[in-house]
Amino acid sequence: MNIRKPLAWAGRIVGGLLVLVVVAYGTIHLLSVRRANAAVMVPTHFASAVDLADSALIAEGARLAQVRGCVECHNANFGGKLFINEPAIGVIYAPNLTRGDGARGAEMTPEDWELAVRHGVRRDGRKLAVMPSPEFAELTDHDLAAIIAYARSVEPVVSDPMPLPKLGPMGRALYLAGQLPAYPADDMEHRTTHEATITPEVSVEFGRYIVRSCTGCHGPNYSGGKIPGMPPTAPAAANLTPDSTGIGSWTEADFILALREGVRPDGRKLDQQFMPVPLTKQMTDTELKAAFMYLRTVPAARHGQR
Repeated sequence: MNIRKPLAWAGRIVGGLLVLVVVAYGTIHLLSVRRANAAVMVPTHFASAVDLADSALIAEGARLAQVRGCVECHNANFGGKLFINEPAIGVIYAPNLTRGDGARGAEMTPEDWELAVRHGVRRDGRKLAVMPSPEFAELTDHDLAAIIAYARSVEPVVSDPMPLPKLGPMGRALYLAGQLPAYPADDMEHRTTHEATITPEVSVEFGRYIVRSCTGCHGPNYSGGKIPGMPPTAPAAANLTPDSTGIGSWTEADFILALREGVRPDGRKLDQQFMPVPLTKQMTDTELKAAFMYLRTVPAARHGQR
């Protein structure tokens, strides 16, 4: 039997498949680059006239930088760090936000902060990678000013400019499919009016304002589940709705214990590699009680129905 012909056909099939893979990846790469590079222009509209050197404002900014999770990505000293290192998904550095030489913070005006934090874009409309601006879109002028004031007050960190974000092949495919919010500015509503302040009180409205920061992991309806873009081995986010698969049976005291001490009502400890208890423990009693009050009002949903 002459096996040359079957081998030749097998070679052609393999070669054809390789060509299809190369063409498919090339198409995905081209389309993802085009989408990522599309500018999002937002008029500057930061209207706060507070004194950014005020010590009380700086102190509140230091707390908000913790509670709102800024330090998780940008480091405790705001000096930046390698934030995501999954070559198949992407390699993303969070920039240095201090006023040190070579740092982004050295050149950022309050208007630049406004665009970056609330909208996820630079002044020229370029989108910031994995900047969770949907969580910060409703920050009041006062709270945004406090974070800016704190960032400007920290010890300058001298560093080389951070490498540009680089999406991997899987990351690009997931980004195009809408399964990875690599550039959150793509799909968010860019509001140009914001509240000057909000009254910190135990109310549903203040609670809604506080827990907006939780949507990145727990989803827009707070039902938790697998977090888009996280490695397959990462645990699912908990369900925060009043469902039986969520915190429906929890009391206010249970909720506060979990966020302050990292302990569930049944005594199990939260995985603090993913649940930022060192940050949530700095929330005030008013913030925690308001957050729980609001979460009792959201529609119950089964775990993972994001």
